[in-house]
Amino acid sequence: MGFDSLLMCFSGTGAAFEVNAKRLDVEFIGDSNTNGAVDLDNGARVVVFVNGERKLDKIISKSKEVVTIFNEKKPVSGEVEILKVSESTNSLAGISKIILDKEGSIKPAAKKDLKIEFIGDSITCGYGVDDPVKENHFKTSTEDNTKTYAYKTAKALGADYSMVCLSGFGILSGYTNNGRKNTNSLLPKYYEKLGFTWNTTINGINPGNKDWNFHQFVPDFIVINLGTNDNSYVKKDEEKTEEFKSAYKAFLKQIRKNNPDASIVCSLGMMGTDLCKAVEEVVEEYSAETGDNKVTSLRFSNQNMADGIAADWHPSEKTHEKAALVLTSKIKRLL
Repeated sequence: MGFDSLLMCFSGTGAAFEVNAKRLDVEFIGDSNTNGAVDLDNGARVVVFVNGERKLDKIISKSKEVVTIFNEKKPVSGEVEILKVSESTNSLAGISKIILDKEGSIKPAAKKDLKIEFIGDSITCGYGVDDPVKENHFKTSTEDNTKTYAYKTAKALGADYSMVCLSGFGILSGYTNNGRKNTNSLLPKYYEKLGFTWNTTINGINPGNKDWNFHQFVPDFIVINLGTNDNSYVKKDEEKTEEFKSAYKAFLKQIRKNNPDASIVCSLGMMGTDLCKAVEEVVEEYSAETGDNKVTSLRFSNQNMADGIAADWHPSEKTHEKAALVLTSKIKRLL
């Protein structure tokens, strides 16, 4: 496959285009896990929207398969959006061909005026959002990035977007349940890469070894939503909190190096507000130290049981909808 096909690595990656055709087929490429017995709960989950209507929702189970999106007697006209809504840690996929009927036509989707990059963890990935049982655990089949605050905010603002999100990852420490710092799950390490995967490749390609081209997508806004997993290590310890703040500042500098003109929003709170004050202090201290006045903070409300709780105590779609309203309003004010 090489790079002749479109790789879909991080959550929400894919393609959008305008089409006028009676029939649309898409040939998908599966990752190395599709060479054996595929776990249909933990493969690459791909969705296709046609004019905003979900026409396909499936787990890619073969190394190569052609899927019919629609086959109608009269031409269908409008925008098609193909997305991998599961995260790269456990699933990769590719688009190798888009096939129309002989009379069909296709052109790239119109570029949006606004571009937003979202950097986060399982919340941004949409971990468990399709599973209303909080005691259940991770499955890519219940993960849907299009039901998150990030995707909903981009849609509300009519923005193009980019996602960099990995479940369990943090800035100082990934999720830990033994009190020891988890340095195997640090998002800054993969911020400049195409993705990250624990155990799969796609045609021999490991996205964690491939550099992202920051000239390819230049965001107007960058929204960071990290700290939830760090808090499993920090736990209100003052020394660890200062260590977290130092790591956060270093990450802000890494982001600014690659995105010199973007406005940055540092958000937190949907799964706990313990580190919100630390994030707010980081923004103030970083701006004072660097003179960078295009960095602000945003505190989300902690999720409410009445709004539902998804798998492993993650936010429900209703919680994401509420957060999207808050973030959308914040970005509009900054605009």
